[in-house]
Amino acid sequence: MKAAPIHPQEEARLAALDSLEIMDSTPEAGFDDLTRLASHLCGTPIALVSLVDHYRQWFKSRIGLEAPETPRDLAFCAHAILGEQLFVVPDAVQDERFHDNPLVTGEPHVRFYAGIPIKGLGGLNMGTLCVIDNKPRHLTPEQQDALAVLGRQVEAQLLLRLRVRELERREEELRSQRDTLASVQHQKDELVQRVMRDLKTPLSSILTNATFTMYRPHLPDEVVRATRDIRDAADGLQRTVHNLLDASSDEATFAFHPAEFDANLLLSEVVRDFQQRLVGSPRRFTQAVKLVEPLITADRELLRRTLINLLDNSFQYTALGSSRVTLEASNPEPGLLELRVRDEGPSIPPAARAHLFEAHLPEHAPTSGRAEGGNRLALAFCRRAIHAHGGWLWVEDNHPKGTAFCIRLPVRPHGPLFSGS
Repeated sequence: MKAAPIHPQEEARLAALDSLEIMDSTPEAGFDDLTRLASHLCGTPIALVSLVDHYRQWFKSRIGLEAPETPRDLAFCAHAILGEQLFVVPDAVQDERFHDNPLVTGEPHVRFYAGIPIKGLGGLNMGTLCVIDNKPRHLTPEQQDALAVLGRQVEAQLLLRLRVRELERREEELRSQRDTLASVQHQKDELVQRVMRDLKTPLSSILTNATFTMYRPHLPDEVVRATRDIRDAADGLQRTVHNLLDASSDEATFAFHPAEFDANLLLSEVVRDFQQRLVGSPRRFTQAVKLVEPLITADRELLRRTLINLLDNSFQYTALGSSRVTLEASNPEPGLLELRVRDEGPSIPPAARAHLFEAHLPEHAPTSGRAEGGNRLALAFCRRAIHAHGGWLWVEDNHPKGTAFCIRLPVRPHGPLFSGS
């Protein structure tokens, strides 16, 4: 018996084999189908996908053979990987290299062998797709071609398997990165929540004292104006704090308390508060409230804050003295309340509307100046508040110019969102 010489590029070949991460892996249907087809086409009882390692040949797939591997010194495949063409032994008993090989003199009594080398990355031979019989024989040219074709398919399976494993590793890396980012984001959100909660009390105190000071008698005009500025700044910052807390909270902690109330009274309150902000401003404000069904079941405070945020957005982007803001309320059909905040400021491009109400803008997503910084948090809060009611919030053009924020709510909502009402 003559053992096969070592492959001239053995170190590189073994490194390429290791990179496949396939040795001692479990059976896979893609390889088993090919060995079964090779056995059928060549008419042999045994067919193998054999991979030649340091000291053994290991069978990734085997048909008609129980042993999972054999020593490399005994392997016919160790000879086959030295060439590039089909390696054939018509009768092992008559071949001086194999006549006394234990695989010939004993089980599985190899007499005929044909193996086509299969390559890995770098074009180096990893092993073979081989067929074996216990009697001498020859393959027809058609069978030889078929074995070569199936060998290429084994190579394709190896490459596919490698690519799948690379994708799995990348997915695991991405999953780990996402988990890390999620943890960092969670810590960041907790810090923001703590800071914002700490700001609520002093802001409330500033707002209360500024309002109280404004209405003290006999104050100089410049003091009244400065106090009004303080009040408006504190009011705006307080809204930002509330919006940030609500926009960043999860569904379980988002406070929602529905109850029945008169929408006319809520709208009157919102209009009164908004008109106070317009004192000393040349901006124009109009309202058109026509409700057939004024009683509504909703969270009054969430709805109030939503309208104030939308009016504030329109207020900021309406030109001084040249355009107006309008609040409308109607029942477009029985059981529905529709609210619209119209303005004659800059419109929002259609491409920017898809992410208009998101607290965090996706990378490279189109944006609008009307949804940046505190305004983005305000709009994100508005969407959460309206969705909590089972309603709809969207934006459309206000013809002939400007923007309209539109809300639709069920007047008598029901279902799981309102199980606590």
